Amino acid sequence: MRDVVIIGAGPGGNDTAVYAKEHGLDVVLIEKGSVGGTCLNWGCIPTKTLYANATKIKDLKELDKFGIEVRDYSFNYATIKSRKEEIVTDQINNIIKTLDSLDIPLIKGEASIIDAHTVKVNNQTIKTKHIIIATGSKPKKLSFKGEELPIIKDSKDLLELTAFPKKLVVVGAGVIGCEMTSIFNELGANVTLVEYQKSILPTIDSSLARRAKSLLKRQGITIKTSSSLTAVKKENNTYKAIIETRKKEQHIETDMVLIATGRTPFYGNLDLDNLGITYGKNGIPVTANKQTNIPNVYAIGDVNGELLLAHKATFDGKKAINHILGNPCDIHFDEVPSVIFTIPEIASVGKTEDELKETAYKKAKYMFRTNAKAQTINETNGFVLLLVNEQNILVGGHIIGAHAADLIHELTTLIYKKTTVEELKNIIHAHPTISEVIQGAIEQF
Repeated sequence: MRDVVIIGAGPGGNDTAVYAKEHGLDVVLIEKGSVGGTCLNWGCIPTKTLYANATKIKDLKELDKFGIEVRDYSFNYATIKSRKEEIVTDQINNIIKTLDSLDIPLIKGEASIIDAHTVKVNNQTIKTKHIIIATGSKPKKLSFKGEELPIIKDSKDLLELTAFPKKLVVVGAGVIGCEMTSIFNELGANVTLVEYQKSILPTIDSSLARRAKSLLKRQGITIKTSSSLTAVKKENNTYKAIIETRKKEQHIETDMVLIATGRTPFYGNLDLDNLGITYGKNGIPVTANKQTNIPNVYAIGDVNGELLLAHKATFDGKKAINHILGNPCDIHFDEVPSVIFTIPEIASVGKTEDELKETAYKKAKYMFRTNAKAQTINETNGFVLLLVNEQNILVGGHIIGAHAADLIHELTTLIYKKTTVEELKNIIHAHPTISEVIQGAIEQF
């Protein structure tokens, strides 16, 4: 009998298999598609490859500010596509090499759970003490007239393009929608971003969301909030997206429509009803140790619906394995950093101001435009927002600006360690660096 069978080889499943093996457990990993899951194959990594292209173009367009004149540039679509594919392939090979080096069996096939201690794949029956479900998520579907037309794409489709659209309508202003909007705007598309709610990025601190909207609009992106896509139609070889706003119906000519209305847990071929595992449209409810209602069956990552982030899935797995081993594991799932790769980057960790509004708290803000290093690299848009509770302990950190994706980890550490304002003020930051925006915010308390 195996110790653990893991179903799904995305970031959560892969990393959990390695962690389990390194801690002495006999583990089997099952994946019906390619290892790496959505994140590696069609999400995080290919998206960030295109994001790198977008930031290079942004820098290119601003070289005149540095006294460098570039008159023209062009796209080599084949190079862009092959580079993206090479990076993905290299990362997949790294995963496979790691699994091989640890002698972790990787079975290619679609798994089914027969009972709480039995998994079947490719007509092979595996007995196991514990099962970890790590089947990830899939794009949410949106129904509208014309949804079958060939210009309707999801994020996976958009990443496989061999040429970029000149006109793009993005439906959904969450993380995926805003990232794609930033990327394709820099790649030369005329982008319209459509969001049903009153603001873009509704899950982040509202002050960052407002600033992000302002900066995206300044870059030439059209943003329509409190609006919805009702239809897409073709007229005389031209496609038009029909957008219902608060005031009127608008017909927007477009080459492509990206549906980016979020993701939903994916249960694969697992008959959860027959197994008696509790689940819903938002995921499989789990305990603090990532157990389902069947104690030896765990659910990690997107499938449990708690927070759809690759790094969260990895630490879900660590929590589950440590519970199986009987080891203490003090992971703070209330303090998971999140990053949005718009231009500029956005990053958050801990409490938002909206969550603290019913309590006694203090805030401090520091603008990037006053930072010397930000001025030297022409990255002066954005700010840092720090939040402390009534005990003067740092509980929230939010950044919009250059290198936010890297800076957020300092704040994550400080929040994890329950650092007080007095302690924060004693931490020295090197000069001149972008990280001094954090020191600047601290000094406002």
